[in-house]
Amino acid sequence: SRFLCRWAPCVRRRLRSLRERTHLPLFPCGGHMVTDSGMVASEGFPSFYKPNSKCTWYITVPEGHVVMLSFRLFDLEADPTCRYDYLDVYNGHSRLVQKLGRFCGTFRPGALISTSNTMMLEMVSDDATGGRGFLASFNAGKPHMEGNQFCGGRLTKAQGSVKTPNWPNSNYPAGISCSWHISVEPSNVRTRVFCQPRRFN
Repeated sequence: SRFLCRWAPCVRRRLRSLRERTHLPLFPCGGHMVTDSGMVASEGFPSFYKPNSKCTWYITVPEGHVVMLSFRLFDLEADPTCRYDYLDVYNGHSRLVQKLGRFCGTFRPGALISTSNTMMLEMVSDDATGGRGFLASFNAGKPHMEGNQFCGGRLTKAQGSVKTPNWPNSNYPAGISCSWHISVEPSNVRTRVFCQPRRFN
């Protein structure tokens, strides 16, 4: 079973448990990781991250695969709109591509999946309140696809459809986070989105 670790005492308990079960390496501020699996964490994790810092990590897995990122612990300064300390995750090696999410606080994000073999993480901190940072694991996975249907991505056609992974044959995988960015030509001022949910027994 999975539970949500939201408050500081819970985070501290999970850190103690993590230290007992895992020998953690020294994590630098950013870097390039070209491998089929590994771990990524804020600088110095599980120690408190530094103030006024900006760290960028580039993940590359083998061609024909996607990056599957799963957070094990998350503890950044909390703010409703993540204005101070935050982690941005991008669907590629650039800030110009789709942003998969901006995260802060102690709510552990769900798993994130890219649509290509690259992903970028960027963590920014201000000069005030800090936290333990984050710890995540990543691995190369086969894209959930039917034809050209991926879990998330950018859609630019005048019309089309999106489906959750494994639709309609079975349930979608647990713990994933998929986002679709839909953009059309400026002349197509009327955009309609129809949803057809279906429940499986």
